[in-house]
Amino acid sequence: MEDEAKTKVQLIMELRERVAELEKDQAERKRAEEVLRNSEKRYRSLVETSSDWLWEIDAQGHYTFVSSRAHEIFGFAPEEVVGHTPFDLMPGEEARRVGAIFAEIAAERRPFSLLENVNLHRDGRRVVLETSGVPVFGPDGEFAGYRGMDRDITECKRAEEALRESEARYRLLAENAMDVIWTVGMDMRLTYISPSVTRLLGFTVEEAMARTMRQAYTEAAYEKAMQILAEEIALESEGRHDPNRTRMLELELVHKDGKIVPVEGNFCFIRDPTGKAIGLLAIARDITERKGAEEERRRLEERLQRAEKMEALGTLAGGVAHDLNNVLGVVVGYSELLLLKVTDESDAVKSHVSEILKAGERAAAMVQDLLTLTRRGVRSKKVLNLNDIVMECQNSPEFAKISSYHPDIRVKTNLEAGLPNISGSDVHLGKSLLNLLTNAAEAMPAGGTLAVKTSNLYLDKPISGYEEVSEGDYVVLSVSDTGEGISPADLKRLFEPFYTKKVMGRSGTGLGLSVVWGTLKDHHGYINIESEQGKGSTFTLYFPVTREEMSPEQVSVSVSEYTGRGEAILVVDDVVEQRNLSTAMLTKLNYSVMSVSSGEEALEYLKQHQVDLVLLDMIMDPGMDGLDTYSGILKIHPRQKAIIVSGFAETKRVAKAQALGAGAYLKKPYSLEELGLTVRKELDRPARPALSKE
Repeated sequence: MEDEAKTKVQLIMELRERVAELEKDQAERKRAEEVLRNSEKRYRSLVETSSDWLWEIDAQGHYTFVSSRAHEIFGFAPEEVVGHTPFDLMPGEEARRVGAIFAEIAAERRPFSLLENVNLHRDGRRVVLETSGVPVFGPDGEFAGYRGMDRDITECKRAEEALRESEARYRLLAENAMDVIWTVGMDMRLTYISPSVTRLLGFTVEEAMARTMRQAYTEAAYEKAMQILAEEIALESEGRHDPNRTRMLELELVHKDGKIVPVEGNFCFIRDPTGKAIGLLAIARDITERKGAEEERRRLEERLQRAEKMEALGTLAGGVAHDLNNVLGVVVGYSELLLLKVTDESDAVKSHVSEILKAGERAAAMVQDLLTLTRRGVRSKKVLNLNDIVMECQNSPEFAKISSYHPDIRVKTNLEAGLPNISGSDVHLGKSLLNLLTNAAEAMPAGGTLAVKTSNLYLDKPISGYEEVSEGDYVVLSVSDTGEGISPADLKRLFEPFYTKKVMGRSGTGLGLSVVWGTLKDHHGYINIESEQGKGSTFTLYFPVTREEMSPEQVSVSVSEYTGRGEAILVVDDVVEQRNLSTAMLTKLNYSVMSVSSGEEALEYLKQHQVDLVLLDMIMDPGMDGLDTYSGILKIHPRQKAIIVSGFAETKRVAKAQALGAGAYLKKPYSLEELGLTVRKELDRPARPALSKE
């Protein structure tokens, strides 16, 4: 009994222990189930909320599980996808391409990642996925399929494509731009340069990339660029730089052949996503043509200003010369008349009058220089050969005087044989050449070489220098020296009247080169000057060629051939001294002379009288001038002969008077011989019908 009771107690205890173990196991199982449920809940939550599409496929490649994200990506519900293969959702060609890749992967039972593939949405649009997966094996190690996920990268691919297109467009622009585009890091090393660098600087892209920025620029341009860059970097470091700001500047780059290429450049900072400057983008445009055009415009403006200034000075000089000629005409004319009366060579009066006449003639020559500035100073032109002018000049007393003043100067003459002729005035051309020779000699106080050269030159296109020389056939005269040269400042004012570096009164009047300028313009020519200080100067004059032949020289005539035969002459001049002088000279030449002081008086006189010739002053102030007076005379006497006289240079109104029928143009001051020859020629000319109106 006791043993039986003991056995029962033991059994109860074992049962209690077993129950406790069972209760413990049940609690553990419940906890495990709870953990599993929570785990499954978390996993499902992750699967369902993941932005990626999660899937499982079996060994035959069919979907056995698809997350709900499939609906958002493809438009299909998960249950519509399960049972299909991934390739059922792809276009035909893409399905074959991806299927072949996946077959190789599955055969090796290896994981894969980032496999791009194109799928079709339910509505037909294309969806690009990026697929990753790992193989799944059964309990016995058998291959059971794949588990993985797909990520929708459609927008990313669109962005990449847009970026590629954008890069392609910009690269196309950069590769074909006329401007040179380059980038540099903050260490100033090139990171890119466009192919247009070859056209601009002659370097290949590879050669240009191997060069430093210092080598690319001239020294001055490099220093300028670095200074501006330093300013910009300082602003950047201080946080005061405008990120949208670009700097524009003109610089000089060095071509492969060493020449300088002017460019207009701008640059801006290249920034990373945080806004930090990491380099520079620069663009350079070749402005060689623009700079050339600007320089040409500057030269043209300078020439225009120079021409306008000379025109204004010439007009002023011409006006002054007109008044002086009236005075000098009296001095010279009466001196000549007095000399005719004083026959005793030993008479001191004759010597004094001769000196007065010489002084008057010298003054008249100076006035003629002033008239030359008006560019209408040549009264008559004839066919000339420039070689003859040069030889006459070198054999003249004036040139001998220059040589005696400058004994250390060696003169070289090189005259082209068979030189074509020009049309002009030998007096003006000879004087201009003497002026050039004088200036050249005085530019070599320590001696040197003075070279005179003539040549024939045909220009098929204009050449630019001090002036622009038009195309054409020219006879060229050059005068060179090895002297002090001319400064750029002096060169601009070289031909202005009275502008001189010489001592006034010792080396001339300051009109020498002004006369050269006026003479050249009057001969429709051009001038060019080349000068370097310390090395000398060359004046080159271009004269248009004429195809006319030279006429025989006119022989001198005796006084008897230009004396009058008692013809009646009316002198019309507003200056009483000039009027009286003309009357006295014509009376001396055996003419019957009447004089009046204005055009109005002339018309009144001719209404009552007839004369053989009218000696008519062109400029009369106030009142009618010579043209108006002659027009009025023709209404009274339609065939009236007349000679136009003026102390001013020949004008268009003189030409109009001659077109109406007036004869020669006689410029004051004139000698007794000039007056006599001109009057005689006009009187002997056959009468011709005059126009009845201007």
